[in-house]
Amino acid sequence: MGIVGELKQISPVMLDKFKINSSLLDIFFSTKYLPESPFWEEAIYISENSRLNIQQSEEKFKEFKWADNQQIENIKAEFLKEWQISELYLGKSWHELHFLLTGYTHTDKLSFLVSKNSSNNLPKISLNNWSLFKIFNKMLGNREYIEQSTLDIDNLPLVNAILGGTEIGNKEGYGKHRYLIPDEVKQVAEALSELSENGFITRYKREEVKQERVSIIDWSEPETVESLTEYYKEITAYYIAANNLVNAMLLYLT
Repeated sequence: MGIVGELKQISPVMLDKFKINSSLLDIFFSTKYLPESPFWEEAIYISENSRLNIQQSEEKFKEFKWADNQQIENIKAEFLKEWQISELYLGKSWHELHFLLTGYTHTDKLSFLVSKNSSNNLPKISLNNWSLFKIFNKMLGNREYIEQSTLDIDNLPLVNAILGGTEIGNKEGYGKHRYLIPDEVKQVAEALSELSENGFITRYKREEVKQERVSIIDWSEPETVESLTEYYKEITAYYIAANNLVNAMLLYLT
């Protein structure tokens, strides 16, 4: 299936709950599949796998150590309310998008959330602490691996909108969940808007004509730029909507 990226806006109150008890994150994402979840109102077809998700979600709620039945009902109601706004699914395109938005292909350890694509604003980043780099490069040894942005300078924003934020919880696999507080969501929304659709497309086309191009993008398909631009517009709209509601954001790979 591969690694997919998602964004999920949440209220600041909910983020505070997760900061106090990050184990609730797993239950929160399971809530999406409860029978009474808004998710099923939009579902066109309920597969056997979906039915399994329902069963697993209900079991997780039962197995979690709750104080009492009232807490279960209160938390369930709060979580279901959060799922009235669905997540933004980025599919496997998260990686290509991350590169075009930040200039970096391999790391979630960038020192910036929002920066400027100028000659004095492109830090060298060590890849050795990145969870995915460790997974795919098990024989690192003592050598340090460094990456620096390869984007042409365009003086437009670099936006860590997909792999940015502060880690939270104990999620294993493709890295922990991360979060942005409302002020950071505002910064990202404004930077994505400043980048603009035209700026995003121009950035892609400048990379497309290079002799040495990054390998994570399928440059042979003409529709790639259209597909990635649609994702850029969806990400921008999602962040703007979250900012308008003064919401926080969860960012994660799964």
